[in-house]
Amino acid sequence: YNPSDNSLTIAGTGPMTNYSANNQAPWFGYNDKITKIILEPGMTTIGDYAFYGLTYVANEIDIPEGVTSIGDYAFDLCTSVRDIYIPYGVKTIGEAAFGVCTKLSYVELPYGVTSIGSYAFAWTGIDAVVIPATVSSIGDYAFQNCPNLRWIHNLATNPQTINANVFEYTDKSKITLMVPDYAYNNYSKPQWIEFERRSFPTNYDVENSNYQLAMNFETGVLTLTGTGVLPQGIEYDDDLGWYYISYAFFTSQITQLSLPAGMTGIGEESFAGLYSLTSVKIPYGVAILKEGAFWSCSALETVEIPGSTVIIEDKVFADCRSLKTVYNYATVPQTINWNVFDNVDISKCTLYVPKGSKAAYKAANVWKEFIIEEIAEPGKEGIENTPSPLWGESERGYKFLRNGMLLIERNGKTYTTSGTEVR
Repeated sequence: YNPSDNSLTIAGTGPMTNYSANNQAPWFGYNDKITKIILEPGMTTIGDYAFYGLTYVANEIDIPEGVTSIGDYAFDLCTSVRDIYIPYGVKTIGEAAFGVCTKLSYVELPYGVTSIGSYAFAWTGIDAVVIPATVSSIGDYAFQNCPNLRWIHNLATNPQTINANVFEYTDKSKITLMVPDYAYNNYSKPQWIEFERRSFPTNYDVENSNYQLAMNFETGVLTLTGTGVLPQGIEYDDDLGWYYISYAFFTSQITQLSLPAGMTGIGEESFAGLYSLTSVKIPYGVAILKEGAFWSCSALETVEIPGSTVIIEDKVFADCRSLKTVYNYATVPQTINWNVFDNVDISKCTLYVPKGSKAAYKAANVWKEFIIEEIAEPGKEGIENTPSPLWGESERGYKFLRNGMLLIERNGKTYTTSGTEVR
């Protein structure tokens, strides 16, 4: 606890201690003083009753990447908190985890959350909530007495089986239930049928381009088809007060991208803020990555840059704090500025480069700061363009090695030599 600014900082590694109503956290004695919570990376859980009753905490709380569960009553009675960032990787929301957070206005649960505990958001001020397709259970009274709730986005193909008390004392007649177009008819079930129900499209054209997209909320895969440079994507919604991808809403639900072979460039901030995106394979043929293309993809761990890419503009991978591995197939390293990897500890990232190129990368600005390893065999996205034994003489695919495994790329997809598709 820092009395100069009334902040509480939690630092360390592994799971937090679980507390209880009878065994409060040691900082609970400062509950009438603490106005700010800072959570450092390294923790893997938020403990039970960790921040219970800190009624004066008013800042946005950022739960760090790496946390997998939020404990029972973890933020219960934090009545002044307005925003809480829940990262990709969280699986469970505990009982009354955010209960009586009366000023909390919006909740977007990321892809991968499987359960919402009883009373999890009871007596909160939320006006909208996003429920991922991965949620299989919603506990009793989870959204009890939420007087401001107006929008529920439930992304499950088949709605969860819930008890009537989940929305007790919450006026369902004022709430619109938004569901994917392919799931609309499945919501004619008890509890869910009581809402005004609308659907939204999951396949549509990207404005000002020849691109189309398809979103599968069950798998978390956003598929794009088209050719040329993908246009700028990020916009800001004044009403919601958050950034979003204009052609790929629900950015917290996208964990994988399927990009087409005809893509030649990725526009400014095209995929910025996809905070559940874990890996990306940029297809061969992409020549330019424009400014901030993958900015703030905070769960992104692995990136593959093709040999065709010659320009990487500023901040393309800035704030990609989870980045661990980069494959760069260019034999001559691209000239880049330091801010391409702003707020990324590249000294702990492994960079794989074509055989014979290590010395060039060791001499190149920024790239030299990585842990550099050579790919076992060189080649344009692989060893050779060769007829594939999987599809016959008429079908050709590039062979390449990744972590010692021989793979084949064909039509923008990657397969093992036995024909199993891999991501």
